[in-house]
Amino acid sequence: MTTVRNRYLERKYGGAYKWFAVFAIITGLLASIFSSTMVNVALTNIMASYHITQGSVQWMSTAYLSASTVCMLSSAWLMHNYGARPAFMLATSLFFSGCMIGQFAPDFGLLVFARVLQGSGAGILQPLTMALVFRLFPANKRGTALGTFSMVTVFGPAVGPTIGGIITDNLDWHYTFTAALPLSLCAGVLGWIFLPDTREEEGRSRFNYISFFIVAVMVSSFLTGLSKSQFHGFTDPLVMTFLAIAFLSFTLFILRERGSASPLLRLDMFRNPEFTATVLIATIVSAGMFSSIYMIPLFTRTVQLSSATHAGLMLLPGGLTLAFISPIAGRLVDRMPPQRLLLAGALIFTVSSYMISNVTALSGFWFIAGWLMVSRGALGLILPSNNTLAMSSMRPEQVPQASGALNFCRMLGGTTGVNLMALLITAHSHHYELLMKEQTHQSILSDAEMTTALTQTFQDCFFIACIFFSLAIFPVLFLIFRSRIKQNPAV
Repeated sequence: MTTVRNRYLERKYGGAYKWFAVFAIITGLLASIFSSTMVNVALTNIMASYHITQGSVQWMSTAYLSASTVCMLSSAWLMHNYGARPAFMLATSLFFSGCMIGQFAPDFGLLVFARVLQGSGAGILQPLTMALVFRLFPANKRGTALGTFSMVTVFGPAVGPTIGGIITDNLDWHYTFTAALPLSLCAGVLGWIFLPDTREEEGRSRFNYISFFIVAVMVSSFLTGLSKSQFHGFTDPLVMTFLAIAFLSFTLFILRERGSASPLLRLDMFRNPEFTATVLIATIVSAGMFSSIYMIPLFTRTVQLSSATHAGLMLLPGGLTLAFISPIAGRLVDRMPPQRLLLAGALIFTVSSYMISNVTALSGFWFIAGWLMVSRGALGLILPSNNTLAMSSMRPEQVPQASGALNFCRMLGGTTGVNLMALLITAHSHHYELLMKEQTHQSILSDAEMTTALTQTFQDCFFIACIFFSLAIFPVLFLIFRSRIKQNPAV
């Protein structure tokens, strides 16, 4: 749709305004991703400041992830009814407010509220970015643009812990909230200047508040139940209650969406087998990415007894590799079948995950960081090609909804992966501690014995994660098969 504003942008900046718009929205996205990972490094410091337990501090992560995941489904409605520019300004304002409140929060409850605001803004931004890129650029340029988007979505989590570790070790954890403010402010100014009008001609529709509330209950109950199970076990009545509420909410959400005139999530999109396959790939890969971001710093700090800065630096080379590979992979997507890049990326990702499962307390920096570089290089191949396939499989008017659905499932996969890995680490460490005590006939283990138990724990968890990541190969093979059938129906 060509509007007065879009014609003005074309006249003043030419075709380059599209790249200015993408730069603006990606800057906002980068600020939100930086903040989410920087704060995670400072959790132990936050526990000490507010005198709270690990179980309590997890509410920060649960609040951010729940708000972010749920608000992804509102992005399509905001873009349809108000356009990209107002939706982006709303998301940036929510995130900026969360940063401001977080850096001065006098109590933990207000800090959790700040994370809800940050998560809400971040949740709107990710699908908005992908949908806008797909709308602004022609088919032969989308891979390049989505390569830039993919670079940011994983580069941020890789670099964020490094910045957060340096801030936490040398300044104060409050500054992990402050650090994202300049980027967020810059993104707001750039978005106001360069973002186009993308409102639909048919006018506004009603927002499905009931479905939004149901999915919010579903996601928050599910994540809370998973996090509580680390301390109480799955059979605990409290955990079972949260998971039961999540299941009932999910069932109610599906039933309501199927009969709704204005669904929050169009379930008919999943009748498209190519789109469903790309959603499965995105969910599995996101679980792998986020769980490694969670486990690697935890391994280096608990087993290798490194500092927060060192733990963050472990992820930095991988982030730089991704920054280098993603734009190249995006250009390749515009020139060759993306299914080939997907298969190469999935295989390399699985192999690198297996190699990381061999880590020990004596593993050098470059053994871990090197295989993480290979892993992030594989992600650089997977993300732009998968995003392009996902959006290309949908009709143009379905792109905002498809982007929201893809990012919703990706985020839910990532958060579920992190929580399940946390459960596995807790369960396996307890198992190996008991086993070690039986073997040594001691009630208290020495530091060396505890290190051995923790090393075996992380090796198991990395290997289990590798097996799960390898499942992404199957939907990739399905996409290759479908592509060949379309090219040669006689096969």
